[in-house]
Amino acid sequence: ERGSRGCPSQCRFMRYDPHLVCRYRCVTEAQCVSNPDMPSSIADLESGMCTLCKVSGCEKCAASANKCLTCKAGFDFIEGACLPHSRWGWRIVYAVLGVLLVAVLVWLIQLAWRPVVNQEALDAAVLHRSLSKTLHDEERRRPYPLHTNVCTEFIPEGGTGVLLHFRFEHAALHWTFFVAVVMGCVALMHNRFQVVEVVQLAPSHEEVYESCMALDVEDQADLNTMRMHFLYATAFVYVASFVGVLLFAISQRRTFVETDARAATMNDFALFCSGFPHETWGPVEPQEGEVGLEDEYTQFFRDSPWGDSVLGVSVAWDLTDKSEDVMDMVKDAIARMETERRGDGPIEVPPPLQRSCPCLPDIESQLLGVTAPGPSNDKGEVGGESCAAATSQSWRGAAAVEGFTDMRTTGGTFVVFCTNGDMLKALQTPLPKFRGVHEIRVRHMDCEPATVLWDGFGVTHAERLVQIVKGIFGLIMLMIAWAVLFWGPYTYYVLSWTKVGGSTQYMEGIGGFAQSTILGLLITVGNQAVYAACGYIAQSCRFKTTDSRDKLSVVLYTFAVSINTVLDLGLLTYMAHGFQQDSGMNESAFVRNPSMQHALFVQLVGYIYPGTILAPFLLEPLGVCVVPFYVYCWLIRSTADLSILQAEKLLECPPFDCNRYGDIIINCTLCCCIFFLTSVNIWWMFAQLLSSMLVICVWDRYRFLRQSTRMEFAAKRMDVAAQYLTVLPCAILFGGLTFKFMGGQAMVKKWGRHAYFSRSEWFCVLVAMLVHVILHSLLLHFVVPLFDREIEEEERDYLEVAESTSSNWFNANP
Repeated sequence: ERGSRGCPSQCRFMRYDPHLVCRYRCVTEAQCVSNPDMPSSIADLESGMCTLCKVSGCEKCAASANKCLTCKAGFDFIEGACLPHSRWGWRIVYAVLGVLLVAVLVWLIQLAWRPVVNQEALDAAVLHRSLSKTLHDEERRRPYPLHTNVCTEFIPEGGTGVLLHFRFEHAALHWTFFVAVVMGCVALMHNRFQVVEVVQLAPSHEEVYESCMALDVEDQADLNTMRMHFLYATAFVYVASFVGVLLFAISQRRTFVETDARAATMNDFALFCSGFPHETWGPVEPQEGEVGLEDEYTQFFRDSPWGDSVLGVSVAWDLTDKSEDVMDMVKDAIARMETERRGDGPIEVPPPLQRSCPCLPDIESQLLGVTAPGPSNDKGEVGGESCAAATSQSWRGAAAVEGFTDMRTTGGTFVVFCTNGDMLKALQTPLPKFRGVHEIRVRHMDCEPATVLWDGFGVTHAERLVQIVKGIFGLIMLMIAWAVLFWGPYTYYVLSWTKVGGSTQYMEGIGGFAQSTILGLLITVGNQAVYAACGYIAQSCRFKTTDSRDKLSVVLYTFAVSINTVLDLGLLTYMAHGFQQDSGMNESAFVRNPSMQHALFVQLVGYIYPGTILAPFLLEPLGVCVVPFYVYCWLIRSTADLSILQAEKLLECPPFDCNRYGDIIINCTLCCCIFFLTSVNIWWMFAQLLSSMLVICVWDRYRFLRQSTRMEFAAKRMDVAAQYLTVLPCAILFGGLTFKFMGGQAMVKKWGRHAYFSRSEWFCVLVAMLVHVILHSLLLHFVVPLFDREIEEEERDYLEVAESTSSNWFNANP
């Protein structure tokens, strides 16, 4: 006697084999109900199948799969559903967030309706904002057209580094399109196969049995063909990507040399000389017969073989303890020049933004860059003094030049030459000893005056390394704090119900998509915190150039987010634990069964898109440009004591940065993880990455041309660092290829035969990825530079270049 599914009466219920596609076993009713590999299942007498209980968190279902009798520990039985105990805590959290959101909206509405009392400062700030952007003609009054090809056209206000940055973005865009097309062709080739429908269904799905029964021998052969084609496609994508990034690295280096040779910049006229003694500034007005340090340095170089080709020097002073005072003096000078230009007569010099002004609410004080020292009376006075009086004394004290007579040099100075040819000749000409004692070392620093961080010359290399180590330790502490305060509670909430039987039904629907999307958005907020921390760490290390500072920031950000991503992927695996419970899935089933792989593919896609690779970049214009602009406009026009200089500083566009390198590398690496899984929808993931890259390219172009303060990137350090970071997605691709080649996903030619993917094979995958990282890095370091070529530059005069450059080696030094 046989059951309705053809099983013998002794084992009349049919249960699928989670390790293989379309394989079933006949089991008894007791094995169906109490099987530890498949909890929360019931024996359906009508269908003869072991059917899953569809109530998440259910310990034991009734006769129907949609009704629960007993919930698991940690769940409350309410109207046939099992709800976790933690739901009340999260409802409180959501309520608090809602109240905060309402409070912010009320404050913004109130701020927008405040009376206008400082329209003059707002008008001046808006004009300054427009003039500080990247402008085109000599008068610097018109912006570049939006159709400007930022990948080929050199824009002096951005520098060669910006050109390389946009070329990298477009290269990533083209690579994404290439992968989407390749995997799309594979999907198009196999979408006509009926076996694809089976692979895309979970083994526990109600319709999977009927779909499997409809397969014939030819369909089974098609599945083997599909597996092998995915193996070949993965190999093709890996080889093309590896070769492509090496060729692109060569192209980037050549582009930098060619562009730098054509462009006339301040970098072509200066050498950095070190080895001078560390001496103090000396008296403000030298006595008769005395010579100031700068004059002595200049005369030394002119008396050397360099001769009259030396135009002057720009000494690197030790600003370790004087940086704020020096900047106060700079602001003082700017304010006085602005007063003279406007012709308004003498005015009170505005206090620096760091000074106190308690007339404002605390939150607005933070936005305006000031802090309130204590309570004030009704007249806005602190200790009987007004805001202006409270700050004027410290301001005037900082303005005394005599306070800088003890400032020391760092032993280095920039030497400026009359022509770029003189600079190249001097680089090959040795110098005598300074004062007959001090050996002078000469090198060419690849930087522009605007990219020099003058307060970084007072820091030794050892001190900077110590600061980097401290910063990395602080970054680790931040990541731990974020995990404990935010990521951990969310993870606990997710695991409280996704690791129980029956959650498959939720994971397959809109709930699973929403859950993965929320996780992606949560991680995005964490990544922004890491991004800000990396910027702060790089700033605190006090590098000598902005390029070196930004390179450290990008590298730290990329690796920190990569560590976060590993943790997120681990959480993603646990999020599929409910599916594992329902399906009887173990590690080998995950490796060998394409249906299981497709289920994990769905979870991974939900995490990556849209919360990780698209939503942050769609929201970035609001957070970076739109909201800050209107908030600061409302604050400026409603704050009477705010000076024009302060208003201009507040309303400036943020400087353009090249930190997008890290975002692109991380997004590409995440999507490359898909290659560990076999799914005909891999092309769809890369199509979504393509949409993300389009958003990034369009927004960054607009941001650079319309919403950024002029910022120069003269060196290729950022791009070189990014080329090394490309080892990450390529290593992931090679790991996925090794995974499939060693037996993952049953990459064999015979139906039903597979290699057990044990720990030794996983070890092979890790070794393969490590080998690629080493080989790729060695090729970038030793082989790629062999293809560099030198281009002889035209003779240029310093004064001609200085006429069209606002920042030079003399006025950029504070």
